[in-house]
Amino acid sequence: MKKLRALRTRVGISAAAVALSGAGLGLATATPASAYAGYCNGWVDDEISNSGFHAKLPAYNGNVDCQMYKGASNRGVKALQITLNKCYGRSLDEDGIFGSNTKTALMYAQGQEKIG
Repeated sequence: MKKLRALRTRVGISAAAVALSGAGLGLATATPASAYAGYCNGWVDDEISNSGFHAKLPAYNGNVDCQMYKGASNRGVKALQITLNKCYGRSLDEDGIFGSNTKTALMYAQGQEKIG
């Protein structure tokens, strides 16, 4: 259960970072090495802390420091939807379109993690 919570926290933080970046807010802790890469256009499969758990993280050409916005339609959005469904029990259509339901689910996940 502890490992699952760690996975949910990391995924939640990643999702929040994506959403905040898309809103133009960004994260103050970003370093030059992790500067904004572009709009999320795909995902990367990431093992969480050698736990055996994997998460699909939204990415831009392999870089997870990317932006996402309402109205976007791509594999990065689909990765976010998959994560919100699996880790936060949402029931989104995994269609790759960032609409109102995806935004609401993301806000729920951020609330669960006390971020955003």
